[in-house]
Amino acid sequence: MRIFLNKQILAPVVVAASLLAGTAALAQGMGQMPPAQVEVVEATERMMAPQMDVSGTVISLHNSRISAEVEGPLLWVADVGTAVKEGDVIARIDDRLLTVALRRAEANLKRLEADLKYREQDVKRYKELAAQNNASQARLDEAIANREMAVQEIADARAAYDRAKGDVARTQIKAAFPGHVVQRLANKGEYLTVGTEVLRLVDTQNIEIAMPAPIDITPFLKAGAQVEVKSKQGIYMLPIRTIVPVGDAVSRMVEVRLSAKAEDWIVSTPVLISLPKGPQVNAVAVPRDALIIKGGSIYLFKVGEDGTAQRVEADVQATVGMWVALNNGVAAGDKVIVRGGERLQPGQAVVAKPHTVAPAGQ
Repeated sequence: MRIFLNKQILAPVVVAASLLAGTAALAQGMGQMPPAQVEVVEATERMMAPQMDVSGTVISLHNSRISAEVEGPLLWVADVGTAVKEGDVIARIDDRLLTVALRRAEANLKRLEADLKYREQDVKRYKELAAQNNASQARLDEAIANREMAVQEIADARAAYDRAKGDVARTQIKAAFPGHVVQRLANKGEYLTVGTEVLRLVDTQNIEIAMPAPIDITPFLKAGAQVEVKSKQGIYMLPIRTIVPVGDAVSRMVEVRLSAKAEDWIVSTPVLISLPKGPQVNAVAVPRDALIIKGGSIYLFKVGEDGTAQRVEADVQATVGMWVALNNGVAAGDKVIVRGGERLQPGQAVVAKPHTVAPAGQ
């Protein structure tokens, strides 16, 4: 009975001792974990400007509703989505009546040309008779006048012929620029009059990004300057092509245009553009990859003199391309962690190696 009571008393003691031993072993094991492998970049001083974000849109330089230039039934129109080159036929109008008009104009022109030959012979004959005093000067003047009228009638007939020929050619509606058919505005069988809209053609090769910007920031916008453009496709650095020097009296905004490559964008894509809203200042900058956004906080880690990770709350002053200017917490020359910082804990030992950063402005 006494032995049994001792076992009852000793059992909890043995269990507690085992737990303490396990905890000690675990603590010893954590102390022996290798330092975290990270990549670092030195913070540098850069000329940075405060930024503001504005919404913009990818636009086409040519977005046209193509109309008929002649009358007639519509025989064919290109399907929506068809890619065309400049000069490709995108619609056809029935040319039967216009072809008849062309033949009549051609016949009239040939008739008048034949009549002109007769008039020229008449003038020649009266000149010879007048030289021999066998015809009056009045008859010669009349012959010359008839010849000149025939010349003018031919000019008028040739203009009518050229117009009729052009009308026949215009029954084939051609693309004025490369792009895509995006909308049919008339269908096969409809009778078209001059000016009737047939289809909408959008140039998908020549595009720009347009956005409104406050008039107040125009002193800080320069043609050729690179600005950051963000969309779901990614982040780009694009040059300002122009700042329209006329503002809207109501909104107090001006239009800014950026050059863009067609292969990167679809027309009407919404984008967010970071524009400078103040003068450039000398600031300590770190790569944007160093920032960690978690739990509503923005922070980064730098490597302390003792080789441990030190957390710094990010007080962002400006963003230009891939670089972020900070108000405080980081000095030029500090090694900030750009890879491997997501799982770090403050005070954790790290093994740092250099990271390659894109050149400034990218």
